[in-house]
Amino acid sequence: MVFLGIHTNPDKTFTVANMDENRNIRFISNFWKEGLLWFLDHANADIIAVNISPWFDSIQVKNAYEVVSALKEIFGFEEPGVKPTEKVVLKTDADMFFSQLVRKELLPITTREGIEQRIYNLPKAGIMVKPELFSKEKKRLQKEVISIATAFAAYSIHHGTYSVEEKDGEQFYIPRYQFVPRDQRIISR
Repeated sequence: MVFLGIHTNPDKTFTVANMDENRNIRFISNFWKEGLLWFLDHANADIIAVNISPWFDSIQVKNAYEVVSALKEIFGFEEPGVKPTEKVVLKTDADMFFSQLVRKELLPITTREGIEQRIYNLPKAGIMVKPELFSKEKKRLQKEVISIATAFAAYSIHHGTYSVEEKDGEQFYIPRYQFVPRDQRIISR
């Protein structure tokens, strides 16, 4: 199965992370809207999660909802629980997942320490990312980290390890954190 996590960016681009069945991130890419639609047409994704955070500006929220509606209208995706379907699209908030993952106070994603805090804790949830997949640029790195957590939300829906949070009349699917011991973390090449 293919699990995708999409994060909308303020510059009207989209960061996409692809996760496999073993919780390994296969690739992280950035797209403009037209490129994203082309990619989604060819990716054969089963479950796609779109991140919508409370700190988003209005353009990011608008773009996120446009992606969700395009997935429903063009590609035939459905929200979880609407009807049994093979293609599922869901909304999530990556910061709600990271707040479970980090024991101390969650630092802002806009700081280098906040990004490092999130990257350091990803393997504890069994999410394996090759270091060479990460960008060296701080702004791009924070988008990549969020898209990884968003892809994990798609993975969690498939495995039933999520909780549903209600915000502003919308349902957000948040992955439940469960510690994965080091010897059980699967690294697929």
